[in-house]
Amino acid sequence: MNHKKTPSDILDVDQKTGALIIGKNRLDDYAKKYLNEHCKEALMEPMPLPVENILENAGLTIKTASLSRNLDIFGCCMLLDGYVEIYDKETREMRETFYPAGTILFDPDSEWAYGEGAKRNTLIHEALHWEKDKKYFQVLELRNKTESEKLYPIMCRQSGMYYEPPEGKKTKANQIKWLEWQAHRLAPRVLMPIDMFKQKALEIIDSWTESDIIPSCDSLIEELSAFFIVSRTSVKYRLIEVGLQDVISVFDDYEELYTEINNITEHIALTPEEAFVLLSQNVILEEWVESRNLIFVDGYFVIPSEKTIRIDSNGDLHLTKTAKKNLSLYTLNIVEHKSVEYKNSAKDLVGYAYMYKLESVDKRLIAFHPKFQTDLKDEPSKVYEGFVQYIASFDEDEEKELLRMLGDPDTTLCQCLWHSIQKAGWNQGLDLYDNTLVHENYHGRIKKNQYNNMGRDVLMAICVGLKYRSNIVKKVFEKAGIVLKEYHDPDKTYLRIIEMMPGLSIREFNSILEKAGIRQLGSAQK
Repeated sequence: MNHKKTPSDILDVDQKTGALIIGKNRLDDYAKKYLNEHCKEALMEPMPLPVENILENAGLTIKTASLSRNLDIFGCCMLLDGYVEIYDKETREMRETFYPAGTILFDPDSEWAYGEGAKRNTLIHEALHWEKDKKYFQVLELRNKTESEKLYPIMCRQSGMYYEPPEGKKTKANQIKWLEWQAHRLAPRVLMPIDMFKQKALEIIDSWTESDIIPSCDSLIEELSAFFIVSRTSVKYRLIEVGLQDVISVFDDYEELYTEINNITEHIALTPEEAFVLLSQNVILEEWVESRNLIFVDGYFVIPSEKTIRIDSNGDLHLTKTAKKNLSLYTLNIVEHKSVEYKNSAKDLVGYAYMYKLESVDKRLIAFHPKFQTDLKDEPSKVYEGFVQYIASFDEDEEKELLRMLGDPDTTLCQCLWHSIQKAGWNQGLDLYDNTLVHENYHGRIKKNQYNNMGRDVLMAICVGLKYRSNIVKKVFEKAGIVLKEYHDPDKTYLRIIEMMPGLSIREFNSILEKAGIRQLGSAQK
């Protein structure tokens, strides 16, 4: 009986647009076709693919450039003459730069952060775009002659690694997403062609049998990664794709090596301390948070907007129902799985922000990686600006009055603070202590205008308790005649927490300071 053809079995070209159509079952066929034209020997014996020779023979030029602030974009290929947004690290701004067709741009920081395998994967990914998508963009350029829309190259994003576009959606944007999906799936298949990869894997396993070596997924992945010069993650997936799962699943360490793939919990909520620890140890996560203006609310780093964040009657921030129902669209995907240790486990965590926590007798690993951010929306800066206005409008008259008082030379620091303390409803000394951990006796001294020379730690504790935004904190310290050292600790950490995690209680704030090794705020002085 003939097998009925499905969309997964198609390998064709859209006659109207020139776009390549590849079904999931035909990816290895296309990879073979590409290698047959560009490097036949890679189909005859296992070998590390001579990537740069292939690009040179195809007439492609490699140039380096920083393509994103948060290292999400590894590379792109100029299918037409045109402009690309390049990130200027000195000005921290994007600027358009012209490149001719046939130029492959590669971000060198990606190799620094993720290794040579990431570079080789990116270069062959972009060479595949040149091979299969050039005609599509040429047709698109002809159709756009009468339009003012610019055509930008397809960006190779880590966050798009596991993304699969919707089927049946006939828009230009979705068609381009499918072209990128193809490149993501094809690159490892070209670097590790199915027959030769399988042959090499079985050769290694057979050599162990002959030498009485205990088979190990970790060792197999390491040897294949070194031989083909690809990442360990690519090898893990490729072993499954070529049909060797039944072979390796009997190895003693299979469950440990495939925990991240088979047993992962996504979009977990963090404590403020956990969030700060992750942020502090990984510059890539820090750039993801800062470049997208994310703030920490209800356990998640969320895109701030009226759609995602609501303000309760006390002025505290919370996720909206929309955000809670669509965490993948509006919050960073922080994942968790059982912590496992094996010889090369550290290599499998390169590029991650991660930490460990004990849960009963189980040790868990909490981690961030750009590849998990598949569905996160990329909102324009005006969305954040709108949110700032939304926050300010919650008690706009109160903020204006406080700013007026802070700017009035005849109004003292105590009078400004007392104005906010009354608004907060801190009627007793214990209210002051509960919200700031500042001794209750200071309540009366501030009320009587007798404590205008308070120290920086006490003043910062009061600012945190009153949930002042960073711009107000700076004005308050200016009023007190205390210089805030924004680029040096502890002030740097104080302001960073206030900006990224607005509305934390003083105890939550202090728990983060403890993790950071900074003296906690508050006072026991009478």
